This record gives sequence, C-alpha cells and structure tokens, in this order.
Amino acid sequence: MNSKRLLPLCGLICATAMLGACVGQGSSNAANESMYLEQRVQEHDTLLRQMQPAQAEVWNQVQAMRQELNTLKGLVDDLKNVGGAAALAERVRAHDAALRQVETSMALNLNLGEPMAAGGAAPAHAAAPQANAPLFQPQQNPYAAPAAGAAAGLATGPYGDAAAAPAAAPAAAGSTWGQPTPQPEAKPAAKKDISLALYDAGLNAFQARKYDEAQRSFADFMKNYSTHSMAPDAQYYLAECYFQRNQFPDAALAYDTVITKFSKSNRTPGAYLKQGICFSKMNQKAAAKARMNELIKKYPNSPEAARAKNFLKTNK
Repeated sequence: MNSKRLLPLCGLICATAMLGACVGQGSSNAANESMYLEQRVQEHDTLLRQMQPAQAEVWNQVQAMRQELNTLKGLVDDLKNVGGAAALAERVRAHDAALRQVETSMALNLNLGEPMAAGGAAPAHAAAPQANAPLFQPQQNPYAAPAAGAAAGLATGPYGDAAAAPAAAPAAAGSTWGQPTPQPEAKPAAKKDISLALYDAGLNAFQARKYDEAQRSFADFMKNYSTHSMAPDAQYYLAECYFQRNQFPDAALAYDTVITKFSKSNRTPGAYLKQGICFSKMNQKAAAKARMNELIKKYPNSPEAARAKNFLKTNK
C-alpha cells in the first residue's frame, strides 16, 4: 500500500482515539459531579430536618409571648381606666378605711385583718388616727359649755352617745338645765347601712365570679337580716352561688326557700325555673317536669314560663 495513503488513515485513527479518551474522561467527571451534588442535597435535607423542630418550638414560644403581651396590654388598659395603680390602691384603701369605721361604730368583727398602708408608708391607723373614729357622732348642745361633759367624767357608748351615769347626772343637769337633750343617731339607720353594705359586697363578688365570697356574704345577710326588703334577692343570689359552683342539691334547697318564704317576690318565677333545672341536673326528670309545669301554670305570661316550655320540649 502506498505510504502516502497510510498517513491520513493513521491520523484519523489517532484523532478518534483521543476523542474517545476525552469523552470517557468527560463522562467520568460528570458522574463525579453528579455524586457530589447528590451528597450536598442530602446534607442540606438533613440540616432542614434538624431545623424544623427548633423552628416549631420557637414559633410556639413566640405565640405564647404574644398572648402574654396581649394580657399585659389588657391589664395596663384596666389600670388606665381607673386612673393608674396609685388611684386603684387609694380607692381600695378608702374602702378599707370605711369598712373599719363601720366595724368600730357597730362593735362588729368583720375579720378585716391588718389595716392597709396609706401611700405605701405607715399603716392607715397610724397615718390617719381619725379613720377608727366612731361613724355616728352625737348632736352637740349649742348652749352647753364645751368641757362640761369632760369635767363630769361622762362615758360614751359605742354610737357616740352619752352613756347613763347616775352619779354624774346632778352635775350635768346643773350645766344643761332647760336646754334640749342631745339626741344620738338612731340605731336602725346604722343597721340598714351595714345590711346594704353586706348585700353590695355579695353582689360585687358574684358579678366578679367570686362565688365562694359571694356565698358567704349572702349567707351572713340572710342570717342577720332575714326580714329585710332585700332578703328575697339575697336568698336568690345565695342559690345562684350554689348553682354556679355545681352544688345542685344545695341550690335546689336555696331556691325552694325563695319559693316558700318569699312567694310574693319577683324572684319566685326564676326560683321555680332554676330549681327545675337543678332537678334535671340531678337526674330527677319527673320532679323537674313537675316544677316546670307548676311555673307555667302560676306565671303563664312570664319570661321564665316561656323558658320552661322550651326546656320541656328539649328535655323529653
């Protein structure tokens, strides 16, 4: 074969071999690159899986902090509405001082504990000695000598009126002869004040959902003022305290007192309705139905009767 023809053929063979080597090397590099990328993807996936629980925990903490912040904002708004913490503390201190005046003037024991500090300094009785002064002062005789009672050594009763003292009577009579006799404050008025204060304390506690405190106040009211004009309401709220605390047997008995003892009051229809519900809660279906029917019969046009009809329809 001619050598001139062999030279181009040899060159072609060499070029083909070199191209094959390059292609093989490129394929190897591509495979290595692919493995490297796959390894990095796996590493990133592992990191993401490790970060997800931590992110979830951080998210929960952020939500909890947000709720606490909203609660604090609400408390701050409440304090602003009453004039700030100092104004709120002053109002509480004023109520404490008023209750102590009532306690002293009525010779009662309200278990108020230690007096509140006035302005964060000394106790109320030390900072303001007049806080424990009697609530009701006797009417002074405008014509009598100012020191006449003191010179005669007269004692004073719990309401500020002059106590009976036969031995000192002649001296006192000599200094006030012909003058009008001082009249002390009437005791029934004082009893009315403390009764309303006790009722208001129970009502405020009930509205604040402090049912145990409200229950004690209304029970004390009924024990001491069972003939008061507010007695039907106090007895009804006492039953409501039992009801709200899920003490349904006690509530049923308390509602029954409203029905039997205060049958003419406007609380009686409500007592019928709530007593029927108590019987239902106690699984006494027949008693509940009978009470509801009695309510509908006695007070057919009352809102409570309409509720009783609906109760009977839905609790057959």
